[in-house]
Amino acid sequence: MLGLSKEIFYPYSPERVWLLLTNSRTLAKWLMENDFEPRVGCKFCFYSQSLPGIDTNIRCEVIEVDEPNRLVYTWQDCMMSQSSIVIWTLKAVEGGTQLRLQHRIRETAFTAVRESVYSQRQSRYIKASDSFILASYLNGGWEKKLCDRLPFVLGETSSV
Repeated sequence: MLGLSKEIFYPYSPERVWLLLTNSRTLAKWLMENDFEPRVGCKFCFYSQSLPGIDTNIRCEVIEVDEPNRLVYTWQDCMMSQSSIVIWTLKAVEGGTQLRLQHRIRETAFTAVRESVYSQRQSRYIKASDSFILASYLNGGWEKKLCDRLPFVLGETSSV
């Protein structure tokens, strides 16, 4: 399995962080436009306008909801033959919330040539030729969203 695991602390309650992960409007402010609903079985999309003329939408399905502790959904763009899995885990800690993101990808999830996928032993990065959408998130996109965008939106929202 390839993927990413990232932990970050936010000085806000798990309920407040949960809101930014599960409310369609606040999720759009820090990640992407979407039609998300926090219920198991909900099929939704993240909508991206990043590359005109190219389908950069990400199709997802919620597979686990344990408010305000854990959210799991699939993630599949048009260049992937199988979905990857996004797992959000929230843990109350002194002074706030420890958020853990895991984005897991099977090597067989790509429609591109299998040899072009790096193994975890060789590199943590996925080459853009496999799925430039997924690669952009694994190679710094999640970092930017979690460290720059999400804290800004957390600061904007009213207390939960």
